[in-house]
Amino acid sequence: MKQDDFFIGWSAETPRADRRFLLGAGLALIAGGGALGAGLALDRPPVGDGVWDQGTKHTLRGVIGREPYPVLRSRGPDGAIRTVFLVSSGKTALRLDPRIVGAGADVTGTLITRGDHAMMAVTDMAAAPASREVALLVPPPAVDRGPVMLVGEILDAKCWFGAMRPGYGKTHKACAALCARGGLPLAFCQIGACGDAVQAPLLLDADGRAFGRNILPLVADPVSVRGRLVAVGDVLQIRAPFSALHRL
Repeated sequence: MKQDDFFIGWSAETPRADRRFLLGAGLALIAGGGALGAGLALDRPPVGDGVWDQGTKHTLRGVIGREPYPVLRSRGPDGAIRTVFLVSSGKTALRLDPRIVGAGADVTGTLITRGDHAMMAVTDMAAAPASREVALLVPPPAVDRGPVMLVGEILDAKCWFGAMRPGYGKTHKACAALCARGGLPLAFCQIGACGDAVQAPLLLDADGRAFGRNILPLVADPVSVRGRLVAVGDVLQIRAPFSALHRL
């Protein structure tokens, strides 16, 4: 038997056969880890194309509203009137100066956008001069589009619009509950569509007002809702009494 076939416990040299085995096993582990990572990435649910551009500040002029949540109705570059939800930079609702509610204002902040949805994390707000254009931005009456029965998930709109990725599902439940507790807008997406969807109606009570803290246990969990689909300008709403929300 050759001398190289023996292993001496205190020797600094690993036997040749063991070296070949360890090299092959190491390469196999690296390849397997890469394949597993790629497989998990491909199987991951989509997070959507929402984005929060925190590096660029914008100033928009429009009319301030505060029900059911703070909003700015503003005219975009294409001439269409767009509703922009107004929030703080954190997980709390924006406090509005009552003197500019229902009036024209210049609002500055960073934009959070997803599909046709827009939200601004406000850094500054000032009254704007009265004008005929500002008068045209007053919210239109609500239009009832009929009854709906949907199965889906209650979202906190700020994160789903693009502040967090992903902004839905069990992994986001704690964050969603904090945002809901802070008074941020709640929305609703249908099961299986939260990642791909570009539309998520607001979820409000039967009178079109924001829910209280009684809804917190249902946030980010699968629920069914039976209510009515309502349009207020470019904003869709699902209005339903709390008794019409059921955990699945």
